[in-house]
Amino acid sequence: MKKNFLFMLLLICMLGGCKDEKHDSVLNLFSESQQLFQEKENLIKDEFLAVIEGMTCNEEYLIVYDLHSGDSYTLFDRKTGAYITRFGTIGQGPGEIPAGCYGYMLNKCFSVFDNQTRVVMKYKLDALRSDKTDGENPVRLTKYDIPDSQISRLIAIDDSTFFGAGTYQSRYQYLLFNKNSDVLDYGVDIYNASDESFNQYTKYLSNQGDLVMQPEKKFFAYSLNFSSNLDIIENINGKIKLKKSLRFGNPIYKPGAEADGLYQSVDMTEDTQVGYINLCATTKYLYALYSDKKIYENGRKSNLVLVFDWGR
Repeated sequence: MKKNFLFMLLLICMLGGCKDEKHDSVLNLFSESQQLFQEKENLIKDEFLAVIEGMTCNEEYLIVYDLHSGDSYTLFDRKTGAYITRFGTIGQGPGEIPAGCYGYMLNKCFSVFDNQTRVVMKYKLDALRSDKTDGENPVRLTKYDIPDSQISRLIAIDDSTFFGAGTYQSRYQYLLFNKNSDVLDYGVDIYNASDESFNQYTKYLSNQGDLVMQPEKKFFAYSLNFSSNLDIIENINGKIKLKKSLRFGNPIYKPGAEADGLYQSVDMTEDTQVGYINLCATTKYLYALYSDKKIYENGRKSNLVLVFDWGR
């Protein structure tokens, strides 16, 4: 068995009360800190351990991204920690999803998407708990076809409206569209929109990140991997509005593999920062796991959580 002990440092920033002062680091925004200690010790049997790529939870459920044995996710009861089931069968047949699909939990549903197949599907978590067949087979919400779009993360606002973050027209960071692939709105320049050293594909690769939505569906937040860049977006009557831009440090990459005269990847350097690792949203607050260390010195880990309000 393995024992895990947790110590976290919580930094709190109220964006709504911040003055328009210039700061050279996101950490300078925070005037209050709290220490968090683990109150409960968890013992995990070795045979149940898997490589965990991420997790998400709400008041009722916890979903762990732990791809193995032909399934993508494990579902737990959040309050008791009880195992419920595994789901997300990997494959190309009906009711199956490609390996490595990102998902987003909203209420009692979990929507997943894949940028290669461009399919968005939804699982019903209550049905998975009760072992009903319709829970095992996800419902397809859309198969979108939007030229010049490369989506890193996507959230189904409802069954017919979707908010995506990544690149659009190799310039814009955010895209709002419906199930018929009609673009409702787009906006906010990516950090390297005018940088000619990046092509269409490497712009997409360098703009990967984490996307969350406030439960009331009024605000979104997107953090860029290996950077100190965070945007808070407001959805006003189907229009994208930049609520707050907290871009303190762009990701540092170097060109990677080249084919036919074009770079096909971006690689980290010795100066690449860990930056934002993961986001979590509640009605009142936005939580961000963050590190100002360099990736090769520290690895992609941290015990520092930044807490923002939504700037209201």
